[in-house]
Amino acid sequence: MPPSKYYSVLIVPDGVENPIGLKMRAWMFKTLVALFIATIIGMIFFFSFYGKILVRASQASQLREENEDLKRFKYKLALLEENMKETRKLVSQISALAGIDFTVPELPPDSEIFAEMAKPAEVEKEVVAQVSDDGSPRGLPIKGYVTRGFSDDPDHYHPGIDIAGEIGAAILATGAGIVAETGFDSVYGQVVVIKHENGLSTLYGHNSEILVEVGQEVLIGSRIALLGNSGRSTAPHVHYELRKDDQPVNPITYRAEDEIHSDQK
Repeated sequence: MPPSKYYSVLIVPDGVENPIGLKMRAWMFKTLVALFIATIIGMIFFFSFYGKILVRASQASQLREENEDLKRFKYKLALLEENMKETRKLVSQISALAGIDFTVPELPPDSEIFAEMAKPAEVEKEVVAQVSDDGSPRGLPIKGYVTRGFSDDPDHYHPGIDIAGEIGAAILATGAGIVAETGFDSVYGQVVVIKHENGLSTLYGHNSEILVEVGQEVLIGSRIALLGNSGRSTAPHVHYELRKDDQPVNPITYRAEDEIHSDQK
């Protein structure tokens, strides 16, 4: 049977008895179908690459901000070192006049500092013993250096704190609760969210591995993840957030206020 030279397309509007017929040549119909498929594929590729461009642009903006923060931090460190040198000289002179053998200790070398940072975090029994019955978060999820603090300034918004450490170091739950969320986030990478009492929740981002599951009950000091560099991150660290009724608050400030409030009870 020879192939048909024409295709008929029937359009039947709802409630209309007579359908609308459209007759076109076979090559024209096939061309329109091919163009439609090519347009759909083109749109998919366009939005796929466009999304990557937007992500990279956002990362570039974040890197510029972090670079500016590092420059300011480096400048402050240089001033601190100069002040320390002057302080050592002054202390040496005063000690000599007083006949006391005393010198200000030198800062440890970088190798010792980073070795200390690399030590895995441990649960301190004194901290656990002071936890309130409602399991409210206390302290920080890992021992290390806070490289970026909390900021609610719209121009430098940062809803948590960043704590540097070695990849694979244990991330500990700062309070008892239920694991509400785990998985990969485009910003926070491998992330864990824990729900606590009194409308509190904590978020732990940029992990290399997650050790808990959604719905799992955890105690304060439980190992919930391993420190990493996933998501939008320029160096290994954990991004730690404390939220009250889903609104980020400064973890350090909240801890101080909460402890004062507890002492007054």
